[in-house]
Amino acid sequence: MSKSDELHVRYHLNPNFIKFKPDQEIGEAIKLFNKHRIFGAPVVDDLGNLVGMISGTDCIKAALKSNFDSSFRGQVQDFMTPDVRTVEADYSCLYVAEMFLKDHYRRYPVVENGNVIGMIGRTDVLKALEMYLC
Repeated sequence: MSKSDELHVRYHLNPNFIKFKPDQEIGEAIKLFNKHRIFGAPVVDDLGNLVGMISGTDCIKAALKSNFDSSFRGQVQDFMTPDVRTVEADYSCLYVAEMFLKDHYRRYPVVENGNVIGMIGRTDVLKALEMYLC
């Protein structure tokens, strides 16, 4: 494997990630966000296809809404962002680093054949660049 091949996202992604279903209760999502100390997660359908992202900010909005309306019982799909920027497993971490410089995102879902196979964050890319440069 060449040194540039070692920079492919597939070798630096986190394959262990929390994911949600669109019809999950938002309260359950909030509990999992707190339990696992995450601030964003992909939302996938039954086939593993990405349908959105849910963020900590989305969960805060839901919590505020439920605080003002005690009968509110929203689902993840009510608060998620449906249009998601993704990266392919074969992208270079150099390219993803440039994406991070242009966007406010902290992580991207990594997709292969339409399915989410992991997440890659700023720290993951920085580690990859360290290995490549040092």
